[in-house]
Formats: sequence, structure tokens, C-alpha cells
Amino acid sequence: MSKDNLDDKLDRIARFITTPGTPTNDSHSDSQQQHYPKRYRTMARVLGGELVTGDAGAYCLVRTVYPYGYRLGDIKLESPEPSVTVSYSAFSVQETEGATHPERMLFFDTETTGLGGSGAVAFLIGLGSLTAEGFEVRQYVLPDYSDETAMLEDVLAECRDDLTLVSYNGGAFDVPLVRDRMIINRVTRSFGPPDHLDLLHATRRLYRRRLGDCTLTNVEREIFGFYRSDDIPGYLIPSVYFEWLGSESLDAMEQVLEHNRFDILTLYFLAFRLNDAFVSEGRSLDRADDIHSLSRIFGRRKQHDRVVDLYRAINETAEDVAADALLYHSLALKRSGEVEEAVSLWESLAEGDGREAFLALLELAKHSEHRLRDWERAFEYTRRAKSLVPDSERQREEIQRRLERLRSRIDSQS
Repeated sequence: MSKDNLDDKLDRIARFITTPGTPTNDSHSDSQQQHYPKRYRTMARVLGGELVTGDAGAYCLVRTVYPYGYRLGDIKLESPEPSVTVSYSAFSVQETEGATHPERMLFFDTETTGLGGSGAVAFLIGLGSLTAEGFEVRQYVLPDYSDETAMLEDVLAECRDDLTLVSYNGGAFDVPLVRDRMIINRVTRSFGPPDHLDLLHATRRLYRRRLGDCTLTNVEREIFGFYRSDDIPGYLIPSVYFEWLGSESLDAMEQVLEHNRFDILTLYFLAFRLNDAFVSEGRSLDRADDIHSLSRIFGRRKQHDRVVDLYRAINETAEDVAADALLYHSLALKRSGEVEEAVSLWESLAEGDGREAFLALLELAKHSEHRLRDWERAFEYTRRAKSLVPDSERQREEIQRRLERLRSRIDSQS
């Protein structure tokens, strides 16, 4: 065993032995830092952070401020107006009461040693928030497993109940993982402010139709025009930490921190982009697929007038609107009483030969039978629909019953 390694082992043991006069309360004192291995101080120095020490252990804290005016691709970091609020309804399926102010939002992301299970540890916890100077990211880096309690205690202190936590898939992964680690380390049995906005689901609802891939890096590229350079792949991140534990190498740790910082900064911009889409009722959107996706969210909330307005916005935005979007909006027009406009869309869709044509023909048949009382026209629409019926026994039987009923009515008129 080398002398340096022996010194580190002795330092670890000495941390848990207190003698009269040993400083235990001043978390930033030079004398207390000497009780920790030299490699801890090396980590703090190389990463440009500070070594925070206390009774429960030590961790490295790295602060990075992105000043107002900083550009992430096509967008610029600006100080929000005092009147700006972020509506919780922008991030949920149903209409939701409540809102928060930008300065009360705490953006949260972790880098871990694995994808779950009792052995997974968040060795890097990043928190971001607005300050007077700009957007600050605070990164808590764990130098060794024995110091986890100290790091978690100070992370918990930041996550006050009056804040709104913002994450990306944090509800399913980051929050439960950190909560489990806090329970194991006897820090707390609960973790996280009561209000939590998980942007993953809101992003998928609004952008998946157009993007398909809704990873943060793809959202950055497609929505913000930002391309990361030399970004470390997520699957390599655990190995970087194990490299530090095994050989004290920090060669790729700065890349991990940068990856985490960009994730958190992107969350900030994404939260406001999603909020703007809802607050403006789609006026901030300029892509037909995104407008249609927003209209579907309003449709699930039974806000059919908004769906109709968005359909008209799509017509102004795009020359070629997908058939499924036209069918969806035709049904919203029907529910809003704009029947003539709906019929016009059904007649256009009926010229096709796919699922939308089949459903449009059924709507025309219903309209002709129940509103116009024109059974011969309804029979003709149903007959055409029969040639397009999907491979569904139930739908084939339904079409056959409709034809028989209409034939009976036509015959009774003769």
C-alpha cells in the first residue's frame, strides 16, 4: 500500500474520533477540512468548487451562474417580469388550480450510480434557481459513500415547502431515489416540496407528435436550436464516478457536471416554453403538429371552443394538415355546433381510403340519418364505409346493422 493511500485510510478513521478542542460546528474551517482525505480537497479544487464539511461528513459544492443575456441556442436568458407566473395547469392533463412565481421554482436533477434499486446512489445532485445575477446551478458532489448523509442534509435544507420542485421524470426516478437514500441515511422519511412539476409528461403531450424522441438533448436541439458539444453519454456517467472512487481520476467528472448543468438550465427554459403555450392558448406555437397536440389537451378538458380556435390557427399555419388532425377537429366543430364546417371536413376526408375516411363516412351517415332524415344518402355513405371497415368484427356487425336499418326505412317510404 502506498503512503498516500495509507494516509487517506488513516484520515477516514480520524474523522470519527473527536478529542477536546476538535472543531465540529464550523463547517468551513480549515482545521476541520484537514480531518478529511486529501483527495476530497483535490476534488473541490479540480472541479472549481468548495469542500463543505460538518459533523456528518463532507461534500463538494460547485456553483455556476448563467448571467442574464446568456444564450442557449436560439433563446436568451432574461429576467422575468414581476407579474409573470407559471400556471400548474400547463403541466397537467386536467385543468389544475394554482400557480407559482419563477423565483420560487427549484429545478432538480441527479446523476446516479445506477438506474434504481437499493444500491443506486445519487452521487451528484443539481439544484437550480433564479438569483439577482441570473440562473444559478448548485451541484452537490459526493466524494465518498460515507459522506452521503452530510450532502443529503444540505440538499434537504434547500428543498423548502414554499418552493415548487421542477424535474424531468423526477416523479418516477430522481425524487424516489433521493427519498430512499434519505430514509436509509436517517435524514428524513419525506423529501421534496409538496408542489412538483414533472416536465417529461407535459413535454410528451405537446411535442411527441412532432419530435418522437423527447429526451432533453433532443428537445434542446429541436425546440431551442442548441447542440451540446462533447456531451458525455448518460450510460457512461456511473463509470466516471466509479473511476473516481477506484483511482481518484477526475478526467471526465467535469463533463458529468456540465451535462447535469445543461439538463437543469434546459428545464428552466422548457418550463416557460410549456407555460407560454398554454397561457397564450397556442399563439406562441408555430408548428401544426404542436398546435394539434395542444388542442387535444384542451379536448380532454372538454374545452371544445378552444379546440376549434386552434383548428383555425392550424389552417393559417400549415397548407397540408394530417388527416387524423382534420378528423379530430371536425369532431370538435360538431360538439361546438359548427356542423356545416364539420360536414365540409368529413366530405373532404371521405375521399381518402384510410381509417379517417372510414370514420368520416360514418359521421356523414349519422348526420344524414339523424339530422337531415335523408336515409338514401345515409345508406350510400354507410355502403361506402363498409368497403373501408377496419378488421374488427364489432365494427363490421355495426355497419351491417346500420345498412339493414336504413334499407328498412327506405323500403317503408316506397
